Amino acid sequence: MTIILTILRKSALLPKKEAMFALNRVSMRDTLVYLFLLFFLSFLPNVIVIIRNFEQGESHISFSQYLLQIIVFYPFFMLFIIVTGISLITLGSSVLTYILQRKLAYQQLWKMTAFALLWPLIIYHLLFFTPLSTSVAFMIGLFVLYILMFQMILHYPKKRWKQ
Repeated sequence: MTIILTILRKSALLPKKEAMFALNRVSMRDTLVYLFLLFFLSFLPNVIVIIRNFEQGESHISFSQYLLQIIVFYPFFMLFIIVTGISLITLGSSVLTYILQRKLAYQQLWKMTAFALLWPLIIYHLLFFTPLSTSVAFMIGLFVLYILMFQMILHYPKKRWKQ
């Protein structure tokens, strides 16, 4: 559990160079556990609302079956969405890397994107309770994420062109 708290603390310090390089040394297993816990805790209130709004008369399954489906399938669905979403967002970071002519592998960008999601996710959830639409809140969070990614990518050396 201490590694998860360390990852959380270092993620909050991004785009600082020391935090970024420390997070690059984190194993992929610990990265996935951190992401799962972050998103699970982040969207737990939504799941509770979904469970509370279940109406037996409108559904053909019982409440216990419904609850079992949420308990079993929600974690797997979350993990799938997390990995797929970060992979898609990392494609944008790859474009940034190409434009900035930096030496970064896709695997490094993936982990950097994963750790940089802390502040955009917090901003998204704070904006969720404002009159802004969720798509605007999402776009603001995405903008913040790419600003962080831009700053982090600049810490890496430029590519050397072979002559």
